[in-house]
Amino acid sequence: MSQMLKYEDCGLENIWLANGFRYEDLEGVGRCLEIDDIDGLHRAIGHGLVNYKKRLTGAEIRFLRVEMGMSQKRLADYLGVDEQTVSLWERSKRRPAIAAERMLRLLYLERMDGTTKVAELIAQWNDTDRQEDELCRVFEDTEHGWRLAA
Repeated sequence: MSQMLKYEDCGLENIWLANGFRYEDLEGVGRCLEIDDIDGLHRAIGHGLVNYKKRLTGAEIRFLRVEMGMSQKRLADYLGVDEQTVSLWERSKRRPAIAAERMLRLLYLERMDGTTKVAELIAQWNDTDRQEDELCRVFEDTEHGWRLAA
C-alpha cells in the first residue's frame, strides 16, 4: 500500500485516504494534489458521519451543512433554532440537542439520497401563511381512509 494522505481540505482533521489520489506536476503551478471523484469522497465522508453512533463535532456539523449547500440561516430555519445557535454548534461552543442533531442527519440523507421527505415536511410546518387559528378542521372518509378535506 502506498503512503496514506491526511485529507484536511474538507475541514475535518481525522480523514485519511488510502488511495484514489495522486500528485500532478502542472506547468507554471507546481505540484498539485488530484483526488478521484471528490464528490463521491465527500458523500462517503458524509454518510460515515450520519451513521455514527456518537455525537457530531462542530466541524462535522459544518461539513454536513456545507455539503447540503445550506447557509447557517437556512439550516437554523429547518431545525427551529436561530442562526447564532448553528454558529455556536459549528464552533464547538455549544452542543445541539440530540433531536436537532438527528434531524440534521435525516436532512443530510434526504439531500444526498432523496430517501425521505424531511425538508418538504419541515417547510410545510414552517409555512407562516397557513392559518393557525382555524375554527374547525373537516375530515372526509375516502377509499384510502380518513383525510383532511380540501
